[in-house]
Amino acid sequence: MSFDGAIIERQGLRFAAVAVKPHVLGYSGACEEAAAKYAPYFPGLPIVLMSQNADGVPKYCGDADCLASLSALGPASIPWQTYPFVPNKELALR
Repeated sequence: MSFDGAIIERQGLRFAAVAVKPHVLGYSGACEEAAAKYAPYFPGLPIVLMSQNADGVPKYCGDADCLASLSALGPASIPWQTYPFVPNKELALR
């Protein structure tokens, strides 16, 4: 299992972006829970979650400054990478 994410440095900000399914961004509690799930992959970085609807229109959830920077960049310009998903038990050992 894997996920798509990126570390972005732009306008003096450094943060992570993670692609998620659209339903994750439907509720603020789900956004916070999902961001916490990916935090071990990006220690110390704010995390912005991103999804796209069927027409490719992006939707974001996260820190307002990071969102503004990411919105100006656009999803096609994000340096996406595929990260292997490690079960929480293994992450705790790091």
